[in-house]
Amino acid sequence: MNSVFIENLSKDYHGFSKPWKRILAGLSFGYFGIDSKFTAIHSFNLKVEPGEILGIIGRNGAGKSTLLKLITGVIQKDKGTLHVNGSVRALLELSVGFNPELSGEENVYFNGLVWGYKPSEIKALSHSIFQFAELEDFRFTPLKNYSSGMAMRLGFSLATAKRPDILIVDEALAVGDASFQQKCLKRIREFSEKGSSILVVSHDLGLVSYFCTRVILLDKGKLLFEGSPQETIEQYMHVLAGNVGETQSLSNQTIQNLRIDLLNQNGVNSNVFFIGSKVRLQVIFQADVTMENATVGFHIDNEKGIRIFGTNTFHLGDSKRNFQKGKNYQVEFDFPIQFSAGKYSLGLAIHKGESHVEGSYFWRESLLDFEVEPGKIAKFVGICHIPTEFQIKEDFR
Repeated sequence: MNSVFIENLSKDYHGFSKPWKRILAGLSFGYFGIDSKFTAIHSFNLKVEPGEILGIIGRNGAGKSTLLKLITGVIQKDKGTLHVNGSVRALLELSVGFNPELSGEENVYFNGLVWGYKPSEIKALSHSIFQFAELEDFRFTPLKNYSSGMAMRLGFSLATAKRPDILIVDEALAVGDASFQQKCLKRIREFSEKGSSILVVSHDLGLVSYFCTRVILLDKGKLLFEGSPQETIEQYMHVLAGNVGETQSLSNQTIQNLRIDLLNQNGVNSNVFFIGSKVRLQVIFQADVTMENATVGFHIDNEKGIRIFGTNTFHLGDSKRNFQKGKNYQVEFDFPIQFSAGKYSLGLAIHKGESHVEGSYFWRESLLDFEVEPGKIAKFVGICHIPTEFQIKEDFR
């Protein structure tokens, strides 16, 4: 059985074009005056399986929050089918509802009741809540003496003290320091392994790529794409760049005869490199329009879709570059391979100003695939290789 089943779901918001029409709607009990409509969710279909970690991404106004409100029952649908099977808990603003004059213990009790816990459950869980939040020493301290990070940690610990069937996380994982964030992610992943469905809404694409098993992309209230994290994030980049619906040709209305090569230390085109070796990325193209304040950039993703590195000519100091129509250009980036062995893909962007948000001329993900081999580099862990030297001194004083 699906945890969440949605079919042809639609939700409209109604409003007024003029202030006096609001008064008319009030006097007529809504029969007159309501003359504007915004469709936040349109003919939406979705199935979420138990144990699945589903990422939901999209631009502001794409319909993400409306979808979550529908699933949690905060608002009601206008059309379609929506079935939610099991208990639902939403992590939104983690410290909302806390009373600063009450102690942490008292806030846990009163907010636990709001979360749906029974008094006996709160009593049984209270010690583990403060232990997970690492706030045992502040249990009876007024909340007004907590830092904002401490309050958020307590809120997360309370909200996840019991495993729900469906857990919704909306931009709420920036909790405390890095070690506590990892602790939170581990707890959510454990919920997934025990059968909870996790819905994650975030603009942190690195988190979505690393954490989610499937990702959907919303745009203007519609399901634009669904698939693996890497595939969906690539589609999202096209949405941001305004390239939705374009083919994956290496030419478009502004760029022609594009060629991209990765050259090794000997200047030979290659797709296999050793850790520590120098690489030259060579980009050749013809400008079909005049591009003012043009920027050329690239980014490298690993096989899990996690962004390893990215930069562009703007950030490297060339912020006033103009490309003239009909001319050919060659841009070269030199950099060392200082990341771990594995498979990687390279994407390219040509845009205006600092980022593609100011105006995109060209954007493509995964234009080149290449591999990195360890070679003679000593074994290490992690995604980044940092050349390290050491020495040991005996009888040091």
